[in-house]
Amino acid sequence: MVKGLLIICFVAACGLLGSVKAWELKERIVLLEDFQKMILLLKGKMNYLREPITTMIDAEAKKDNSRAFNLLDEAGTALREKNAEMDRIWVQKASEIYKGAYLTEDDMELIIYPGKFLGQTDWENQQARFDFLEKRLQQQIDSARQDYRVKGPLYRKIGFFAGGLVSIIFI
Repeated sequence: MVKGLLIICFVAACGLLGSVKAWELKERIVLLEDFQKMILLLKGKMNYLREPITTMIDAEAKKDNSRAFNLLDEAGTALREKNAEMDRIWVQKASEIYKGAYLTEDDMELIIYPGKFLGQTDWENQQARFDFLEKRLQQQIDSARQDYRVKGPLYRKIGFFAGGLVSIIFI
């Protein structure tokens, strides 16, 4: 009886580990889509209103309670309070906010990239860089979706399979 209960618990635990790994893949998609939403909002506001970046950040950062909008809010706050450049502030805040997130190095490079041009170049150059960022971000999102579609079910199945295999060994 105890042995059977231990086997069931072990299979469930391994299956849960596989499910957690699949959830991490899904979380990457959510984080990238959230960042894309923030970038599109910023680009649209800059395109139509052509306001200074600090004014725009104040208005837009409170729209959503997510990592991307928190990054925008904290970068704007730090930009007003400190006498530092946007690229340093953006990198620092992005590293703090996305620490421990399920993102690849390429994903983090894209998240850090806007700090290199926001509020530092002319309008046309910023729009060109936004276009580049949008394309690269869409490629990363597509890649993350493909990974989730292929690897997500695989991780779940491997988790339960490994649990079952080890349980059979213990029998």
